[in-house]
Amino acid sequence: MRGYRWGIVIIALTTVLGAACAPRQIKPVAATDPAPLLNAVRMRESILERGLSGTLELAYKNGRERFKGSVYIVAYPDGRFRLEVPAPLGGTFLVMTSDSKEILAFYPGRNSAFRSEVDGRSINPYLPFPLPLDPGVLPALIMGVLPAEDTAVKAQAWLMDSGEKLLRVIPDGKDLQFDYLFDAELKERIRKITARGRDLQISLRIGPGPDQLPADFELLLPEGALSGQWDSVAPFIGEKASLVLRIPDSVTITDLEALP
Repeated sequence: MRGYRWGIVIIALTTVLGAACAPRQIKPVAATDPAPLLNAVRMRESILERGLSGTLELAYKNGRERFKGSVYIVAYPDGRFRLEVPAPLGGTFLVMTSDSKEILAFYPGRNSAFRSEVDGRSINPYLPFPLPLDPGVLPALIMGVLPAEDTAVKAQAWLMDSGEKLLRVIPDGKDLQFDYLFDAELKERIRKITARGRDLQISLRIGPGPDQLPADFELLLPEGALSGQWDSVAPFIGEKASLVLRIPDSVTITDLEALP
């Protein structure tokens, strides 16, 4: 069930604008060929395969629990990432990495570290802010990219009365639908990605640059709401080795999977 849930969330990164909930000014007026729009989606995904990096303002709300602050992140759509939380007075408070199989979290100031399998025991109790979902799905979430294995899809498209086009993609066997809203003037530019599935709603706005990088997102789940605004974002041009977290030999790594 856990894998099914997280699989849904990964896919959900990219989206749905349910016609029943669409604003009145962007109602569909005519069906159109989905093939060129689906090709544009795949072209965007090919750009993001090299990863992205930048500074992200995160905000999380869950009842009385709150977090707000800047993080630096390097992310790949396959689940690999490196996230750094700066300390209030300088330096680094937390470094967290994932190779899509294992998560490592290191607190330099505390000389403490933790590890967990991506789909294993939750690392939330050992983080300064809880995450409403498994950290392994965050890259796909913030990038708005469909997993590569979801190639079998059903697609429909409509011309909207605003002049924009709406592409709806439904992966086979998934309890989700993904909608891409295309700009009225720039025919192959995605303006917004939204998604809805079981216990899940996502909205992702795309920036104006040629790479169609994400600008901000909002994720709503029963456990809480996570939103992010990019202060800066660009295709990653560094070395993949930067994703490797080197923890000093003097630091004991607590293996969460080995805890009773």
